[in-house]
Amino acid sequence: MPVGPFVDCALTFLGVVVGTLLRDRVPHDIKEEMPLILGLISMALGIVMLFKMKQTPIVVLSTVIGSAIGISCHLEDNIKKGLFWLLRGGKKADQSFEAKALEKNRDEIVNNNRLEQLIALLVLFSVSGMGIFGALNEGMTHNADMLISKGILDFVSGMIFATLLGMLVAVAVIPQAIVLFGLFYSAVLIMPLMTPDMIGNLSAAGGILMLATGMRLSNIKTFPIADMVPILIIVMPLTWLLKPIFG
Repeated sequence: MPVGPFVDCALTFLGVVVGTLLRDRVPHDIKEEMPLILGLISMALGIVMLFKMKQTPIVVLSTVIGSAIGISCHLEDNIKKGLFWLLRGGKKADQSFEAKALEKNRDEIVNNNRLEQLIALLVLFSVSGMGIFGALNEGMTHNADMLISKGILDFVSGMIFATLLGMLVAVAVIPQAIVLFGLFYSAVLIMPLMTPDMIGNLSAAGGILMLATGMRLSNIKTFPIADMVPILIIVMPLTWLLKPIFG
């Protein structure tokens, strides 16, 4: 029974629903300041995960190569196009839509960087190191603690950002469910192939992504976090391939 993935996705969706219903009742100060707190939490969790790193050169190399792959594939640009498509209600694009949408929603999307923060949430909900490792770990050990803890964070995140963007935030639950349930059910096949070094480096790579996500949520620096997602895919194969060199 995938308790963790179910609880995490359910809490995320519930948070979005609650935030949407209460969007006119939540004080402006909370809307403005809570993303900073959520960003801080993400950065703190990222720092903790970095301490699990086994081979620093491999994690650094994975970060460089993975980011280069993501940037070359324009992952973040494609996600932005998809979000703009959702913002216009699935209507056919026209040349002036983006300009019109940004002008219409200037306070919520441009000045306050809501769209940038929503992209950060997509990564935080779906492919954070905490989520990936938590789903794999539960699939093998049946311990759902990590994903339940993530669910609490996602509930608050979904609620706060739903007060700004409404049910649009619920789109993040779709990739979140695909990733978490997919990893949970494939854990029996994946985990036996993973060594302690792979697990440690994967956690560290996830920590780097969570640090970047936290900085973006806090409007400190807009890292291309969607472009950085391939880091999590290549860090384990590189750990296996380069183990004889770096020990």
